[in-house]
Amino acid sequence: MTTENFITKSLLLIVFVCLIFIVFSKDKPSEKEIFNPIIPGFNPDPSICRVGSDYYVVTSSNEYYPGLPIYHSRNLVNWKIIGHALNRPSQLNLDSVNCSGGIYAPTIRYQNGVYYIISTLAGVPKDRPRGNFLVTAKNPAGPWSDPVWFEDAPGIDPSLFFDDDGKVYYHGNLTPSNPVWDKHRNIWIRELDLKTMKLTGRRYVILDGSEYYRKGNIDGGIVSGVNNFEAPHIYRKNGFYYLVIAHGGTFQNHAVSVWRSREIFGPYENNPSNPILTHRDLPATFEITSAGHADLVDSPDGKWWMVFHARRPYGGEFHILGRETFLSAVDWSGDWPVVNPGYNSGRAEFFIKQEKQEVVSVPLNQKDDFDENSLDLNWNFLRTPRTQWWSLSERKNYLRIYLRPERISELTNPSFVCRRQEQPDFSAVTKLEFNPASDNEEAGLVVERDIKSYFRFSLGTEKGKPKVRLFQQYPENQNEEMLAENEVISGTIYIKISSSGVLYTFSYSRNGTDWIVLKENVDGRFLGANGLGRFTGTLIGMYASSNGHQSRNYADFDWFIYTNNY
Repeated sequence: MTTENFITKSLLLIVFVCLIFIVFSKDKPSEKEIFNPIIPGFNPDPSICRVGSDYYVVTSSNEYYPGLPIYHSRNLVNWKIIGHALNRPSQLNLDSVNCSGGIYAPTIRYQNGVYYIISTLAGVPKDRPRGNFLVTAKNPAGPWSDPVWFEDAPGIDPSLFFDDDGKVYYHGNLTPSNPVWDKHRNIWIRELDLKTMKLTGRRYVILDGSEYYRKGNIDGGIVSGVNNFEAPHIYRKNGFYYLVIAHGGTFQNHAVSVWRSREIFGPYENNPSNPILTHRDLPATFEITSAGHADLVDSPDGKWWMVFHARRPYGGEFHILGRETFLSAVDWSGDWPVVNPGYNSGRAEFFIKQEKQEVVSVPLNQKDDFDENSLDLNWNFLRTPRTQWWSLSERKNYLRIYLRPERISELTNPSFVCRRQEQPDFSAVTKLEFNPASDNEEAGLVVERDIKSYFRFSLGTEKGKPKVRLFQQYPENQNEEMLAENEVISGTIYIKISSSGVLYTFSYSRNGTDWIVLKENVDGRFLGANGLGRFTGTLIGMYASSNGHQSRNYADFDWFIYTNNY
């Protein structure tokens, strides 16, 4: 071997070892790193507050019930769901709500022993409560009050600010009466009387989007960058009121900017470094996109942090998981907050290094044996359930789901118990006992994004013969497409759905050990396609239906195991 060949091979070996180190160090953060997203899966529009050493985050829930999930943490790293602010049908009417409608953009705040969440219910008929509302609780885990609905409170994304003098201010966005362009939104503020729960005094517009439209004094003159001023939050620091907003729309152009004023009603001074967070200038297929919709919190040691949502595309410009909750450190030692100070200032990153950070390991397998008296808080329904069509008591240690006419493809409340898909690679397995009484009856697993985007993998019959069948619904197709089927023996069956990135595999077993692949590596990118008002994320769960017919039948699920395959 010549000296040149030896040097060349040695250099190649060094490069190879370095690449391996980078890959494995990225996939396995140390105990001194925070890994983003801190709350994975469909958890958009996060808002945060701190009470002592306890942090609470609430996120949007759209058409899913219960509404407004509340998460708790003591280290900003490990988060656990502790309840929902809207968990009674009397609080939340989601009947016939369109996909990506429902509950938008909450804000959580705490003052004098009371927790407050203010939010928006959108996309419902005008003959029932809708718009902006407030709920309160003395314990963030609940129970929460019935909603108080606000009159003369236009727009979405309401927030609350408690000033040092005891006054409380409601602020949100609105469309002006004479918009300069179709995405023109302004930020307004008005005092709130907590005793009467009424808005009082004059409404002030404190930020007008037209002042920045096509003027180049924010976002370098990107016209779409000043679309949709929304998600306002006010903070008081060093004698200033700081106003943080999101803008640019919730997709690729999303961003966060900040203004400040000596007076609550303005005028507000523009931060010359706006936006303080955005990925709009990065590729749409970058590992983190659509960063925006932020809220700030300080820690007991005086540090500042920001929660915000972003997307993790994979397989191209596809967002199967939806918008997830991220965290970033904030340097607020100067006049303006700086997000992720350092080399990648103003960017979201997967890892946040900390000198002292206790990380509690999270089990990969999340198994539910259905041995409790109520469903685990991670389970959700589509829209508001009006009858108790599930039971944990009819058969001990089983989840019994009764078959009903409602289908997963309809704007109804189907017999579907679901949870969020949290990572690109996952598996979900359940043990099902079910004997179809007619060809219209089925039970199994569903992966869904909305009524036009789902996989349905179920046990049913065709001309009396038991079969496992896989159906797919594309947004562009009027009808479902059956991808595969096999004859089986009805009774007990194990059903599994797994994914490797955008590729989904569907398997079944008679004994839970020997698996038969019904269909392998099915392209699931349609679950995360752009457009179509996709404000949610992908969920997976147990499903049963009699498909338009009345039925007294039921399906028994012995357990459900969800695994994130990192």
